Amino acid sequence: MAQLPVDAILHFSNNHAKPSHLHFQYGTAGFRTLASSLDSVLYRVGLLAGLRSKRLDGKTIGVMVTASHNPEQDNGVKLVDPRGEMLEASWEQHATLVANASSAEELIHALNEVVRVAKIDLSKPSRVVYARDTRPSGPALIRALEDGFRALGVEARNAGVTSTPILHYLVKAINTKGTEESYGEDSEEGYYRKLSTAFRALVAGKRKLEPLLVDCANGVGAQAAEKLREQIGDKLPLILENTDTDARGALNYNCGADFVKTQQKLPPSIAPLLEKGQRACSLDGDADRLMYYYVDERGHFRMLDGDKIAALVAAFIVELVKLAGLDNTIKVGVVQTAYANGASTKYLAERLPVKCVPTGVKHLHHAAEHYNIGVYFEANGHGTVLFSPSTQQTLKTHEPSTPAQSTALTHLINLTELINQTVGDALSDMLLVEVVLAHKSYSGAEWDSLYEDLPNRLVKVVVADRNAFKTEDAERRLVSPPRLQARIDELVRKYEGGRSFVRPSGTEDVVRVYAEAAVKSQADELAFRVAGLVYDEAGGWYDSVYDEELGSQPCIFTSVTPAWNNINLSRLAEKIKSPLVFAHVRASTAGSLSLDNCHPFNYGRFMWMHNGNIADFERIKRRLQQDLPDFAFNKVLGNTDSEWAFALFLSKIPDHSARSFSPRTLQKAMVDTIASLNQYAEEFGITEPSLMNFCVTDGESIIATRYISSKKDEAASLWFSSGTDFSEDPDGGHYRMTKADKRENIIMIASEPLTFERADWMEIKTNHMAVITRKMNFLQIPIVDKFYVPPSDPEALTRATEFAQEKGLLNPRSSMQADTKPSRRHNQSHCC
Repeated sequence: MAQLPVDAILHFSNNHAKPSHLHFQYGTAGFRTLASSLDSVLYRVGLLAGLRSKRLDGKTIGVMVTASHNPEQDNGVKLVDPRGEMLEASWEQHATLVANASSAEELIHALNEVVRVAKIDLSKPSRVVYARDTRPSGPALIRALEDGFRALGVEARNAGVTSTPILHYLVKAINTKGTEESYGEDSEEGYYRKLSTAFRALVAGKRKLEPLLVDCANGVGAQAAEKLREQIGDKLPLILENTDTDARGALNYNCGADFVKTQQKLPPSIAPLLEKGQRACSLDGDADRLMYYYVDERGHFRMLDGDKIAALVAAFIVELVKLAGLDNTIKVGVVQTAYANGASTKYLAERLPVKCVPTGVKHLHHAAEHYNIGVYFEANGHGTVLFSPSTQQTLKTHEPSTPAQSTALTHLINLTELINQTVGDALSDMLLVEVVLAHKSYSGAEWDSLYEDLPNRLVKVVVADRNAFKTEDAERRLVSPPRLQARIDELVRKYEGGRSFVRPSGTEDVVRVYAEAAVKSQADELAFRVAGLVYDEAGGWYDSVYDEELGSQPCIFTSVTPAWNNINLSRLAEKIKSPLVFAHVRASTAGSLSLDNCHPFNYGRFMWMHNGNIADFERIKRRLQQDLPDFAFNKVLGNTDSEWAFALFLSKIPDHSARSFSPRTLQKAMVDTIASLNQYAEEFGITEPSLMNFCVTDGESIIATRYISSKKDEAASLWFSSGTDFSEDPDGGHYRMTKADKRENIIMIASEPLTFERADWMEIKTNHMAVITRKMNFLQIPIVDKFYVPPSDPEALTRATEFAQEKGLLNPRSSMQADTKPSRRHNQSHCC
């Protein structure tokens, strides 16, 4: 009986040792992490691909080296089964086992275990086709992969640099070649010919399509789109942008489908090019996601995401099936996840069956296979249409009885050729969308008008253990922790059109909270309030860690000279790095001009600053002092209302000298501080509102309030922004927040937006508290007292602005769109 080539495997293993401190997990996207950590994984995937092929009697397995929409420094690898589908779920465990073998000897043991459990005949041949995207780390990882092939004696075909969907196409084409189920010519050129031939047939006789602007994300899709453009010619003029695959750092940076979906705005490079009403779309880094959008007549960005694509395509296919006279034979269905917008689900459910499944392409794909024609698109733009084998046979053999039936039948047959049914394919899906638009004579705006998305918000909460959160009903309801779902349900009922669900991440200790409501402000509030429930349930304080030599106290620099004209501040700022920074430029409203009155103030671990003023403070000052314990009274060095408010806050902390404080402790102390100040004002008959934008940190968590002691007046402004980097443009003088991916390393809170990109900033709601935890969870929590007006109350939108504006403390509102998702990497918080 054949055995593993142990000597060869050990020989190559010496060049690809596994990092001892890392654990790898094969998931929906395969293995994906920093490219610098993946060498050993690629070698072992080469071995595993060979074993998978042997298990399937020598059928060709695909290996794709890509990290899709992730930033350029990441990379990944995934295996593709013979029909072009994702790796069988049971083999994900085998992949994880093999990738984590701690030594060459353990690797041999793991491989033998896979052979035993999967009952692999090692005498069978093994065949693999492999490819990579344009990442600079790709060539080195491919070499590690090829060593795995050599060690096992795999017959390997290098497809070069190509897109993920083309690799999936090749796998199926190779394995069906010469059979009745032949999927097409097994070459990249065959892929382009198949799509372009079907496209030209489907748009024949239709009005000429207007040019389509295509954002290629500076990825492999740029090369694929160029080749496709040559094939389809003037049937669809393509204007290709973001096509630089050689520029370091350009891949997926401020462009691509994921940027559009998460930022909900135009890529900066596309904005100056797109005319009102013109269609545009973005691919992602490996061209398996697609996002459409346009600018309406008012100049507003309008996104047409995967939900909109599903609605457009499904309705068109249902119409063709009916016109072909097959509506009693062929049943069309749509598969969605819980993230699908509620308006999309309602629109589709009125027209055809809709099934909800857990998040993940494998769940969507498998559920779609149960329909005669199954349509699935995730909101992120990944999706396709599946025609069952029996349906394809029906289309080939059906005898139409009228010319109209014949035309519709031909269109359906051409759709089976146009659509890449193996996986989500941005280019195939782009041509599909253009076909439907041509047939329906829709503009982007007319397509958009099929239904109006419900406002929604996605919030990420970092938790100690994601496994504590269990779901059911396609991840739409929690079964664990107990009673949390009931609390979420109670909250949701308070919001018109409200819907919210909580699901744990499959790869990291993160819980995602999704919320919808009839009004944007309510969707935001609902998401943050549910996130607060999750955070409370998950626990909330962490042991303090600090440099023993420096201690836990903050370092503070103050000066009475203007910040913009202080050379010492400039010198220090150039050399100091910190994960948490407070900055305060003060205009005196109370107290004299002196260093003692300069913000921020500190005591022990705490640092505090204030923007605003406490009305008639001199009248309540003695009353406040009476409530202070000695330590808080004696720490006040200046004579500002802000510092005395800080002393009051310290008096509300149960143990002010503790080594660490939970965010809930700081939240309660802040609420109690505001309540006491309001009580003093009431005792002395003070009717003028106080502006209490306070900000405090213990070095780990941050609490910032936007508060006014009035139900009718607006508070001093407060904004936040988050992203992966805050840096100066190459031309200098202009800073901006950027998001290279979904991860967020920086959260900034400021009294007004600090950059020209106003859409990067979101306004913190009046009489709310912003909380940033040590793990970069961002929460907005209402301060509920007699001055609180819920955002759902119309009066919340009619607060008078004159009071705060007269004091120079209100930056005008503007339309904001943002998505905050904290991250683990290089976290920083800034408050200004």
